[in-house]
Amino acid sequence: MNTSMRMFSRLRSQRFQTGLSLVELLVGILIGLVATLAISNLFSGFEARKRMIAGGADAQSSGVLAMYYMQRDAQNAGYGLPLYNSSDPSPLLCPINTSINQGGVIINLSPVVIVDGGTGSDIVRIRYGNPASGGASLRATGTMTAPTLDGRLIGCQENDVVLFHQTPTNPNCSLGRLQKVNSDRTINTLSEINTPPTASPVSILNGADWVRFSCLGAWNQYEYTVNAAMELTRTGGTSGTTPFPNSAAVPVASDIVALQAQYGITETIDPTATTTTAAAYLNRVDRWVDATGTFGPTMALMDRNRIRAIRIAVIARDGNLQRSNVSQTCNGAAAGVSRVCIWQADANPAGVDLSGVPNWQRYRYRSFEATIPLRNIIWNRDAL
Repeated sequence: MNTSMRMFSRLRSQRFQTGLSLVELLVGILIGLVATLAISNLFSGFEARKRMIAGGADAQSSGVLAMYYMQRDAQNAGYGLPLYNSSDPSPLLCPINTSINQGGVIINLSPVVIVDGGTGSDIVRIRYGNPASGGASLRATGTMTAPTLDGRLIGCQENDVVLFHQTPTNPNCSLGRLQKVNSDRTINTLSEINTPPTASPVSILNGADWVRFSCLGAWNQYEYTVNAAMELTRTGGTSGTTPFPNSAAVPVASDIVALQAQYGITETIDPTATTTTAAAYLNRVDRWVDATGTFGPTMALMDRNRIRAIRIAVIARDGNLQRSNVSQTCNGAAAGVSRVCIWQADANPAGVDLSGVPNWQRYRYRSFEATIPLRNIIWNRDAL
């Protein structure tokens, strides 16, 4: 009996100690591979989504930062130009080439200038001053180099750019620099006076006309453009105590591939006006135009003064190169591929030429737009 039980126990032990068959082993390996593949695909999908979200966040940050800088400057365009009462002409009626040479950069009184870039990015130049007086003016008599003013230079600082504005019937204008101020807030020295051909370099009086003297502060030019490294750069500002434009272009936002801008002009004559000069136009935007033709480099003064606003568009790139095309032109028809358009509120949005960006269709883009009323032009409108 004992012998039989021992044999049975040995047989049972051998049966339970047998290993996996080859089929069972292959099935187990297959299940493991399937699970590994599923986990890898899931991880890859999460990683791709994370990169897309991160890239979109970077493009969002770059676009918002670019618009912040340009909006801030554009809202100040023209600040410092004196505001007179409605019976006196605005300084915006000064000859359009009234300018001053600041450190080798010729700067005129135009608050905003757009340089059309053709198929590339535009350039936006914005000009304004920073006078503590806010554009207050004084009557001047005598000569331009040593004028007598009917008040003290409150809010004027040494090195300020100054404006001589002859009004009302003969709008001659000159820019100069307040080189030195006396302790009693009177003029000590003026320099760099740019005398227009029609004005006398000696006397600033002409018959019944009179002259206004205004401090513009550091009348400066801030220029925005997109460089070859796809950065939005800002040139301008003051360097230390020197009120000249800084020639160094400072990057303010990365992954900006395009900058486009347009003027908003008025074309509607005020029905109560008795003339058809710039003074007769309403304060509203009737049409958006590129900086070409009439509104290009040879723009006339009257057309310049019809500008009521500008609008700006920037295209920001997310920076992640995709495996296939994810972007197309504004008029593209590929299904599931994003179109790159600007002026999207228009009946016919415009396209942007990004062919200069390598593999541009394999990147995602975001467009940012802003419309900025030129308030310091609008406020001068009654005198235009």
